[in-house]
Amino acid sequence: MLNVQSLYDGAPALKVSKTPFRSSLVSRNVVVSGRRTSVRLEPEMWDGLREICQRERATMHQICTTAELQKAEKTSLTAAIRVFVMRYFRLAATDEGHAKAGHGYSLTLGLSLNSGANYERRPVVLLTKTSFV
Repeated sequence: MLNVQSLYDGAPALKVSKTPFRSSLVSRNVVVSGRRTSVRLEPEMWDGLREICQRERATMHQICTTAELQKAEKTSLTAAIRVFVMRYFRLAATDEGHAKAGHGYSLTLGLSLNSGANYERRPVVLLTKTSFV
């Protein structure tokens, strides 16, 4: 441990550990548009991607390629994958998505249907299946 002198009189010295920071990100290799690349994501994002792959009957490589094809020009692949996962599950969380899945309406959030809350309706961007050639 290092001791750092305090700039303030009477305040205790700050102790700084030399222990290296461990990232919670997990690195995996994927093939995107025919090229192998490494992607670092949170374990929850990898779980979400696996779920999408199962639901869409697609490989991780196909889903990551789709995310790359839909991303903005200067966006990183990692950011594009995060956005793709978030958009996919947001679409499932719409009223229509809930109705198709047979879920309840806001019961898990403790909201009442008679609360009188007026939530803003935003346009929904639909993800469409693409051919994975």
